[in-house]
Amino acid sequence: MLDNSSYAKQPAGKPRIPVIFWLLLTMSLSLVIGTVLLSNDMRHLKAVSHYFGFDPFPPQLKTLPPKALPRPAPPATYKLPPHAIDAPVAQTASAFLRTWRLSGPAMCAALRQAGIQTSEWAAASFNADTFECFYEHSGKREKDQLTNSIFVIVRGDAAGAISNMRAKIVNPGMDQNGQLDPAVLRIFETMLRQPQWLDFHETLNAIKNLKDVKEDGFGANISFTHEVLNPERYNFTLSLNATSGPQKRTRNFFSGRAWLPAPEPAFAASRTQPELLRQEPPAEHRN
Repeated sequence: MLDNSSYAKQPAGKPRIPVIFWLLLTMSLSLVIGTVLLSNDMRHLKAVSHYFGFDPFPPQLKTLPPKALPRPAPPATYKLPPHAIDAPVAQTASAFLRTWRLSGPAMCAALRQAGIQTSEWAAASFNADTFECFYEHSGKREKDQLTNSIFVIVRGDAAGAISNMRAKIVNPGMDQNGQLDPAVLRIFETMLRQPQWLDFHETLNAIKNLKDVKEDGFGANISFTHEVLNPERYNFTLSLNATSGPQKRTRNFFSGRAWLPAPEPAFAASRTQPELLRQEPPAEHRN
């Protein structure tokens, strides 16, 4: 038989606390702590976060208010002069006026390209305000004949604007047809064709046959004449002169001081020409 003494009552163990109790207690404490920290404008929370070295509320950048836009300036006013609405007056009309289509340095370069070896565009020795390039060639004297010589000069100012072009030939050579030597005629061909004026064909034909010719047109004055006392000396001049009132008004209106400079035109001479000799001109030719 079993001993009933083994079934004697044992002392009861400690009662276990349910898990739900700890959850409820944690939630209650969190609510209490949160209420304390968030109360009084969250000063307690800020004090605790400052104590532990972190800031739950980082400072926000302050945005500056937009600047007020400046007030627009009042529209500009301009009062037209009375003559702006007057009827045109015939006495104030302008006229067609020829202008140089290239500069002095470009003209000198065109002559060199054609075989006339002019000097570089530089200030003249007698006047620093005058610029020029020139060419001089003298041949040998034969018996009682005059020495054949050629002198060419292009003059203008420091800005390159041409004032005039001149040439002088003495006892020029002739070809088999009795016309001016083509090497000398090339000088006048270049001077007349480079400005790209197309209304002086008769001038070139007259020079080729050594005939006197004078032409005026829209401010351009061209002459090729022989000297009365020296028939074997020929003088050529080409210049622009505004003589009439309308021409002067046109020249002043289209002055280079008020307009942008035009590009240089391409040289008409494209082939290489035989070079002529170059010598310093005597003082009597240059003045």
